[in-house]
Amino acid sequence: MWTGVAGILAGGLLIFGQILTWRTPDTEDDDAIREVVTFYSKDGNQALAETGALVLLAAGLAFLCFLPVLVRAAGSRSTVALAGGTVFVVLLMVSAIAGNIYGITANHSEVFRVVPETALIAILLLDVAYGGLIGAMVGAAVLLLAVWRATRTTGDTQGAPVLPSWLTWAALVVGVLCLAGPFSAWLTPMLLAVWLVAAGLVVMLKRL
Repeated sequence: MWTGVAGILAGGLLIFGQILTWRTPDTEDDDAIREVVTFYSKDGNQALAETGALVLLAAGLAFLCFLPVLVRAAGSRSTVALAGGTVFVVLLMVSAIAGNIYGITANHSEVFRVVPETALIAILLLDVAYGGLIGAMVGAAVLLLAVWRATRTTGDTQGAPVLPSWLTWAALVVGVLCLAGPFSAWLTPMLLAVWLVAAGLVVMLKRL
């Protein structure tokens, strides 16, 4: 039952963390430097950066607790699923730290100032964070596609399937969208989070 709870927790935390990430300034705007300075000059936004990092790191840890269930669901493709899940967690944590460390530093350091010169660092880190998120979603795609493929191949799973058919087809849809790279990485973490909540609920209800 507790592995199911971990899946629900991972999905919920990922949703919350993604909502906080959406609040960060747009680095592609012509006025990006001014927007970054205005955003991070506020103490509340600096505190939210720290909250966002902690939430996403916690989501990654909860996902690790749920990962064995997904690896088991992948059957003979368990190694592929494990590799994809590991890549997802590592790059999600890299993205969480890179995308929020500027605000965390500004919140805790007495000598670090939020000015146009340091705003360039924030823009660079936010872009690194998005790049990490793109990589994380590719890892998630590998995991999800392995889970889906295992249920389509006779003999890949032993005994009753870990996840219902409708959930594995949903994994296919989310997995394919995750492969769209920078065009979908702003949305696919939310889709993955919803899928994790559903998978966690299924696993938990089976144990009751």
